[in-house]
Amino acid sequence: SLASYLVTRAETQKCSDFWIYLETGKSPQELATADRVSQPAENLPSPEDRERAAAPVRRNKYGDVVE
Repeated sequence: SLASYLVTRAETQKCSDFWIYLETGKSPQELATADRVSQPAENLPSPEDRERAAAPVRRNKYGDVVE
């Protein structure tokens, strides 16, 4: 039972890693390394963007944004 679990876990991880590669073009190890590198300042949200993201959006019954 334990051996079966270990084999299944290893194969599931391989499949998961393969799907990540297909979706991103990078291996999970490359993504982990890229996440450790700090983001450049131009990619960080500005204070105005943070305010807009925090403001709730009101919509009418048709899905239109209401100010």
